[in-house]
Amino acid sequence: MIPVEAPQAPTADSAAFFAAPPTTPSALVASRRRFLASPETAEKLEAAVREARAGGNAALAALGSWVVGEYTKALEWVDGSDELALFVRGVSQLELGDVEAAASTLGQSWNSDDEALAAASLQTLLAAKREDDFLKALPQAKLGQADALYFAGRALELERAYEDAVAKYQAALEVDPNHFGARFQLAYRADLFGDDDTAIQIYESFLQQRPIPVSVLINLGILYEDRNDFERACGCFGAVLRRDPNNAVARLFFTDSHDSLDMFYDENLELKEDQLMKVLRTPISDFELSVRARNCLSNMDIKSLGDLVSHTEQELLEFKNFGETSLNEIKRVLTQKGLRLGMRRDDGSFIIPEEFDAARSIDIESELAWLGPLTDEMREALELQISTLNLSVRCHRALVERLNLQRVGDILLYSEEDLLGMPNFGITSLNELQQKLVDYGLRIRSGRGEEYSGD
Repeated sequence: MIPVEAPQAPTADSAAFFAAPPTTPSALVASRRRFLASPETAEKLEAAVREARAGGNAALAALGSWVVGEYTKALEWVDGSDELALFVRGVSQLELGDVEAAASTLGQSWNSDDEALAAASLQTLLAAKREDDFLKALPQAKLGQADALYFAGRALELERAYEDAVAKYQAALEVDPNHFGARFQLAYRADLFGDDDTAIQIYESFLQQRPIPVSVLINLGILYEDRNDFERACGCFGAVLRRDPNNAVARLFFTDSHDSLDMFYDENLELKEDQLMKVLRTPISDFELSVRARNCLSNMDIKSLGDLVSHTEQELLEFKNFGETSLNEIKRVLTQKGLRLGMRRDDGSFIIPEEFDAARSIDIESELAWLGPLTDEMREALELQISTLNLSVRCHRALVERLNLQRVGDILLYSEEDLLGMPNFGITSLNELQQKLVDYGLRIRSGRGEEYSGD
């Protein structure tokens, strides 16, 4: 029987972590297991890590950022060349896909007396496809029992002894049911053996942990795509891209899955997701807040609306000097944008609130700058219902039913190319729409890159 649900590790106290931080890679790994064992301890540690970064404590900021899976920030703060610093730097580089940098950082750390550092070095050799170096280093590495069984399985895989390798992974999980590598390889092998149900079951078990490894999200997304579950596939690939927009693999698969969604859902969801992410990138400095609220957010390393809605009310109130007055002030700002606190899911994606109106949550005048200065008449026309244009049935249905648009201004968020790409919306419908808009001094832009020329 393949273990899927890993038992929960004992929880930990964030104050104790910062009072007596781990001094070895193995101790740091043990701390991560304790803190990420429950959402409550994870959230408290995340808040404490933000305070450490705001206070400029580099050592604690680096260690804490690594524990909560914020690898980019861990690299920004880590300093030194001792084993703990090398571990944080090397593993962070590996998690972010920079395999060569990780291999350079960890070097021959497989001969370290620290089991976690030795294991990380061996894992990096495998990721760098340096199999010969891995096989030479393995007999000399000082590993714990579970790691020894796991890497023995990886060595057997290199010899194509896959069934024996699976047996090693299962043995590793009997020793340590939380062993990530062994569980992941069992899922990967099940996938290759054609046992998609088992592979999905194991991969989905990782969704209960923080942070969800990129490799899990990519592989699970591919399995969902194979089953034509494109919505879930997009969710997996999208979660990766929100953490790392430059991940080429996730970008490729996301595009394929997104294009496979049906046109109605695709267009409507794309508008809401694109505009939500645009709104979430809005800097906090754009809003008029009290000095106390602004300082608190700055100390919590909250720089955008996306950072803000990633927190719950309780998390904000637990921060020093942050009270009900500041909370209500911030909630009023979010309400104006159709947002609320606690929108971020565990996988890094964002919930789209029902009250979020994609077209109304953006700065419409900024979006329509290519039209030139708007007159009062034009602004009034933008707020008109589309029904007032008296369009033909085909044109009206395409805009209102397929794209779920309501106001005239919503139409202008699309270009001619966007509209002509919709089913049943041809050049006749486009010309009809253009003629109606001319009466209000408006027009559809000819392409996504059109700029206002001043004519």
